[in-house]
Amino acid sequence: MLWIVADVVNVNPSSSGMPGAALIQQLLNWTQMVALWGSLAALLVGAAIYGLAREGGSYANASRGKALAIGGMVGAILAGIAPTAVNLLFKAASS
Repeated sequence: MLWIVADVVNVNPSSSGMPGAALIQQLLNWTQMVALWGSLAALLVGAAIYGLAREGGSYANASRGKALAIGGMVGAILAGIAPTAVNLLFKAASS
């Protein structure tokens, strides 16, 4: 029977000294902002479609508008919670 003995691997994620770290952080910030803008647009357009279609008697389109507005809300929640979720899951997995 062959036993392999390995050293314990330690990883401490850090962006200090990494070339392009500031650019990557800026790109992530912009991506989150675009996600929030998209969520706001979906929420507003969905609300407008819902209101107009409902008043016009088109309940199928009102349902689509409602789904778009709810999708905008879910998108905003996910964009806001994503960094916290990643950090929480990483800490939970590394302990």
